[in-house]
Amino acid sequence: MDIQTTTALIFVGLLFLVFMGVPLTFALGSVSLITSYFLWGPESWYLIGGKVSGMIFNYTLISVPFFLFMANVLARSGIADDFYDAMYKWMGPLPGGLAMGTVLISALIAAMSGVSAVGVVTMGTIALPAMLKRGYNKNIALGTILSGGALGQLIPPSLLAIIFSAMANLSVGKVFLAGAMPGLLLMTLFVAYVGIRSALNRDLGPPIPAEERAKITWRDKFASLKVALPAAFLVLGVLGSLFAGIASPTESAAVGALGALIVALANRRLDWSSFSTACYQTLQSSTMVLWIAISSLLFVSVYAGIDGDRFIRDSIELAGLDKWSVLGGMMIIIFLLGMVMDPVGIVFLTVPIFLPIIESMGFDPVWYAALVIINLEMAYLTPPFGYNLFILKSVAPPSITTLDLYRSVPPFVALQALGLILCMLFPQIVMWLPNLLLP
Repeated sequence: MDIQTTTALIFVGLLFLVFMGVPLTFALGSVSLITSYFLWGPESWYLIGGKVSGMIFNYTLISVPFFLFMANVLARSGIADDFYDAMYKWMGPLPGGLAMGTVLISALIAAMSGVSAVGVVTMGTIALPAMLKRGYNKNIALGTILSGGALGQLIPPSLLAIIFSAMANLSVGKVFLAGAMPGLLLMTLFVAYVGIRSALNRDLGPPIPAEERAKITWRDKFASLKVALPAAFLVLGVLGSLFAGIASPTESAAVGALGALIVALANRRLDWSSFSTACYQTLQSSTMVLWIAISSLLFVSVYAGIDGDRFIRDSIELAGLDKWSVLGGMMIIIFLLGMVMDPVGIVFLTVPIFLPIIESMGFDPVWYAALVIINLEMAYLTPPFGYNLFILKSVAPPSITTLDLYRSVPPFVALQALGLILCMLFPQIVMWLPNLLLP
């Protein structure tokens, strides 16, 4: 059987299983094992298993459960409530102020947790009812929570950045820094969009009533800023120890996990029930990531075994496309995969195939890593399988329907796409900070 037919059968089989509702990890694993069995026999399972084990024992991946534990503890620390209280006092009087503040808080939570779920759950629980109560447009309220939460996948410390770095053998510190400026760019685009629309039409995001504003004194406003102390403590503990060279990525993740515990204890929000729940959810999420990693690496190993990676490179050369067209095609493929697959699985699946092509065309792999993660941010918002959509639906009031969630995302996905295009056209947006701090 030629390589074209084998490639078609493999990917058709994978998509068929995914659309049939088979979890991604089982779909990838099943296609990989069945293909290797018919091509090389059952003894091939030992060979591909040995190749996968080498990647699974990558030291950098040990940081994944630490960051997940930090995120789960922060979700119970009460720090988001304090953030929202401070934001309410400072930005509530502005048109669209609560929605703009929700994006800013989500960015701060992202800088402490590294995952999107914490921002979506906490803002969905705290900010969404407050905005709806004050007459905010549903699309604005839902869209800011969904898009703001997605910043957790880009702003360091990012879980996707850790996984990408481990797969591509890149510096975690550089990939972290590569996401910082794009993260701020997207945050600015979201805030500007909400602010401009609310200023033009105050019914979309009305300011808090005058009687409520009168109760907030300047003393209250400045007193609320004390919430910045635990945030600074965590960010300096995690990123400061990493970029100062004091700790490795795994050690800085452990510092973050310890710091999250200290913050939660200081806020008197951590009891045994919360702690055990955080541990259980960390175990659950870490196991999910590990199984996706194993299945994705099985798939990539089998496809590389039939020279699939060379087939893709040769096909690109025969097509005669310039390097920017190839890069654009990769971004489109990743975007489409993000609509039906888990972003972690997409990283494990595409990096071994796409990264050698990117490097052969002279593109910086750190810059490419940032582009992929920005692209995968859209995967958290795009129907039908956007994670943030399901997460927010689980905590939103009953009046919020799935259709409401779907309607709220197009403007924010468009802003994410704009941010991606800007980072492609102006690579210095991505590379300025890594080149400055880790040349």
